[in-house]
Amino acid sequence: MPPLLDRSTWNQRGELAKRKPKGRCFLLAEGANTEYWYLERLSSMLAKRNLPKRIDMVPIERTEDDKNKSNPRALYDQAQRIRGDEDGTFGFDESNDIVVVLFDIDIYRRNPQRYSTDLQDLRNVARVAVTNPSFELFLLLHLEGAIESIIKPNEESILKNGYHPGGHRRYVEVLASENLGMNTKSNKGIANLAERFNVAARQEVQLNQDPDKALDRLTSNVAQVIQDIITEADSAV
Repeated sequence: MPPLLDRSTWNQRGELAKRKPKGRCFLLAEGANTEYWYLERLSSMLAKRNLPKRIDMVPIERTEDDKNKSNPRALYDQAQRIRGDEDGTFGFDESNDIVVVLFDIDIYRRNPQRYSTDLQDLRNVARVAVTNPSFELFLLLHLEGAIESIIKPNEESILKNGYHPGGHRRYVEVLASENLGMNTKSNKGIANLAERFNVAARQEVQLNQDPDKALDRLTSNVAQVIQDIITEADSAV
């Protein structure tokens, strides 16, 4: 049997004799590389454990024009395209499939009204996972004890997330790269962090997980959204 996420077969329904998923969860992230590498590995890891039992996690790789459209409004357009599926690329089934969008909200710090509007629009077409200031905060959670040893001592600087002195990289990106031992934007080894998802999920509850209260707080609900999907799918078995 081909791998669950083999792109030549993921949109072919009804071919699995032993495992017939109820639907699919399309994972659409703002970042074209880091988030995709991580979500692809996590989805593959979960599939090997038959999780979720009634739904397949399908990370969407953004290519060509979409690769350079990374703002949340572009995610809204892409989610709409998946759901509308006018050319039959995704085979979206309104009754069974869902879309999850994942994005950073640091761009909204000076425009709370725009954030509120975009958040509501995105919720109309997808489940929403956000990070404030960025996905690097979620990556740091994969390190045991990161809340006490890394995040809390640097909370103000992380939330402000200005440019790191002498460079063009944001504070939390440099902080994450230094503590993870790899460049979070260019090293595909980031995918290996998915093996510590449970560590991240356990620590994430110590941060704000409510997107409505995220603008002035360190926030991540990535693990929460994924866990909710697993729980809901498994309870439907």
